Amino acid sequence: MKSPYPDISEILSAKAERRQTLAALSWEEKVAIIEQMQQLFPKRMWKDRVTDKKGAALDQEDQQRA
Repeated sequence: MKSPYPDISEILSAKAERRQTLAALSWEEKVAIIEQMQQLFPKRMWKDRVTDKKGAALDQEDQQRA
């Protein structure tokens, strides 16, 4: 009988390989990646997607500080 789910073994294999590659990096290389990500995705970039009350409260705080 054929499984109703698609074969995702290649996806899981690639994910494990990326995880091992990242784990092998030095601390400095990992920090550099995080710094690059912070530049690509500035803080609160996705605030338009926030729908909960906590996110709305944070938006109000940001506006009051400005």
